[in-house]
Amino acid sequence: MRVRPLFVAVSLALVSGLAHASGTFTALQTPGLTLGKVSANGEYAVGTAGGQGVRWTRSTTAEEMLPSLDTALGINNSGTVAGAVPWTDGTLQRDLGALQPVGQDAVELTATLQTNSNAYDVADDGTAVGLSFGDNFVGPAVAFVWTEAEGMTALPVNRPDTYSRANVISADGHVIAGWNDQEDGFRTAVVWKDRVPTDVVDRDGLAVGEADGISVDGTFVVGSSYTDILGNSGSWRWNSSSNTMIMIPLMTFAFGVSANGNTVVGNTGFFDDPPRAAVIWRKDVGSMLLADYLAEQQIAVPDGWDLSGGLTGISADGRTLVGWGSIQGDPNTWSYVITIDPPDAIFADGFDAP
Repeated sequence: MRVRPLFVAVSLALVSGLAHASGTFTALQTPGLTLGKVSANGEYAVGTAGGQGVRWTRSTTAEEMLPSLDTALGINNSGTVAGAVPWTDGTLQRDLGALQPVGQDAVELTATLQTNSNAYDVADDGTAVGLSFGDNFVGPAVAFVWTEAEGMTALPVNRPDTYSRANVISADGHVIAGWNDQEDGFRTAVVWKDRVPTDVVDRDGLAVGEADGISVDGTFVVGSSYTDILGNSGSWRWNSSSNTMIMIPLMTFAFGVSANGNTVVGNTGFFDDPPRAAVIWRKDVGSMLLADYLAEQQIAVPDGWDLSGGLTGISADGRTLVGWGSIQGDPNTWSYVITIDPPDAIFADGFDAP
């Protein structure tokens, strides 16, 4: 056993007892920006502002406007954005699914299934997923997967006569999650493993709401609108390896989950009445309002900020959170990035306390 000299141990104990922030709150500068997903490595985040895509990059702090994209919904570890480009012939207006890598122009997805499409997410190998639909949504919209070799392919679902959509994909492209409507129109979760669909249900066989977040390797999937057999409501986290589910209380919509499944982010609702609030859930801690979590972490939020828009993404290591809210007296939405510092390195070197 290695032991530090007593005076060193005492001084370290005094330092560790001082109040200190354990992360940072960074307010982004693009008005109207609603950040959605963050890449698993935490290097990039994506959103839309004023009908244009926006890509945020950690290493440069740049908020890059992507005017070719009228919507930007997903991003991978190399910064490739998934979204759509607008098309018109002067009469009709359409969205065409597209990807935009860093430093390149947007590239339309080939072999569109219907007249419109939106790419919602993209894996590290360039596999894209999303929604294809007809003009004015005539006929069922369909979930798709796209690769450069295959073009666009409809993902199989158990109710092909109803609408479906693929929202997220794991980094390796093997697990996709989204929704397929029930016959009554209720959106319920579907997870595709290597394109084979599974309707997600709890242990009592009750269907859960749409899937909106996935861990980097596809082990964990999270989603919204879950009410169990006892009438308890919240969001949900499903372990695809063990086929087990837990409820996330207080959080109506869950949008992101860390690689180990121990942290989930989302918000309390969709509408503003009652006011929604951003929520973070941690294993062995439970659900907590984001404002309370930031106070616990001693992370300062600029004056006038309202965080009620919600948390929309989390990195694989759980140390980068993204979301959006508003600033008092300003009609725009504003986005933010929260960075959680790693554990204190003082006690990570193998020395034992005396």
